Amino acid sequence: MTRLGFHLRRQWPSVILAGVLLILVVNAVWGPLSPRDLLILRRERVNLTAQHQALLDRNASLRTNIQNLRSNDRYLQHLIRRELGYTGPGELVYKFTDEQPQQQR
Repeated sequence: MTRLGFHLRRQWPSVILAGVLLILVVNAVWGPLSPRDLLILRRERVNLTAQHQALLDRNASLRTNIQNLRSNDRYLQHLIRRELGYTGPGELVYKFTDEQPQQQR
């Protein structure tokens, strides 16, 4: 026991340095701004980039629709017929339902 105590007293600066290094390594791996957080941020950046591209595509589609509504009479007429169910003179509209007649048991 005294031999161990003597050895520890002689090596205490090395033990303290090893403890500090261990704490620094643990903090670097699991602390804030660690490689784990970097991986999470990279994954989030990929998701946000995909979302940004989807929004840009949607924006371009909406701009095309706006331009067609302002300048394309045939497109406007098509929308009115489809969305509001209007018909032209002498036209008939046939509406079909997808419902199947229920069979009696």
